[in-house]
Amino acid sequence: MINSNHFYGFLLNDFKIFCLMTKLLYASIIASVIMMSAFSTNAFAQSDFEKIEGDELNNSVSQDILAKIELSKQQFLQAKETQNKRNAQQKFIDEQRTIAQESLNQELKRMEKNYEEFTPRNAFAKYVSNLNATDHGIFWDQFDYLHAKISLARDARDSVLKQGGTFSDAMKQYVQYAKMPKIEMQNIVRELNIKYNLAQEDIQSNFDINGKLPRYENDIEAPCYGCTAKISKVQTDSNQLVPISRTVLEPKPTQITELKDSLSDIQKQFLESRNVIAQKKMVFEMNEIIKQIQILK
Repeated sequence: MINSNHFYGFLLNDFKIFCLMTKLLYASIIASVIMMSAFSTNAFAQSDFEKIEGDELNNSVSQDILAKIELSKQQFLQAKETQNKRNAQQKFIDEQRTIAQESLNQELKRMEKNYEEFTPRNAFAKYVSNLNATDHGIFWDQFDYLHAKISLARDARDSVLKQGGTFSDAMKQYVQYAKMPKIEMQNIVRELNIKYNLAQEDIQSNFDINGKLPRYENDIEAPCYGCTAKISKVQTDSNQLVPISRTVLEPKPTQITELKDSLSDIQKQFLESRNVIAQKKMVFEMNEIIKQIQILK
């Protein structure tokens, strides 16, 4: 005969195990739902929900799970709907920006065509065409020199702005490349005059850093620039002419002269170069030389 105490004890233990397994099963279901919603944005769209029918609906735990699943589903659908609205709005904005940019480009092309003759190069060409043909070369070299500096300045300015820099920082870079101090301007004009045989190099070397010849109170004491040893000056008074022999002035090399020669060499290379990177380096070198000349003045 079976002992009733042992039999009921066995059933009780088995029921406890069954309850524990049921709780573990529910916990697994909840964890699975959470993981699916976290790692797959299309979890609810791709999966079918199974209905729980019968006596299981009476179970409070099952109802709680179903309620949470339904809430999660609604939250997911709402979030997806909100994201879709945002995507649609952003798409509309991007399309409008594209249309505006295309319209701007068309308008700029129209303006460029209408005002083509007023571009810097075309306007300068019109001006040069009225000059003596033998002088065209020196004018175009001056234009190309300045135009190259302006182009570098614009690139430097735009680069700063594209990288998120301020307008003030961009303009500082622009000025760094576009500026032309008096020393630089005088030097390039001097070199171009010599290049096109409009001036003699030995005569030009007598001008000081300010582009002037030395001043003398008594003209007879002034050197004879460009004269040969056979040339003499003549002093006049009321009674007679007195020839006074003069020696040819031999300019002594100075540190400023050496710096100006270095500046001339770089300016020649800058004018001939078509390499933007090399030109940028030359601008920095010229600025440094000009700074040293200004200090020595």
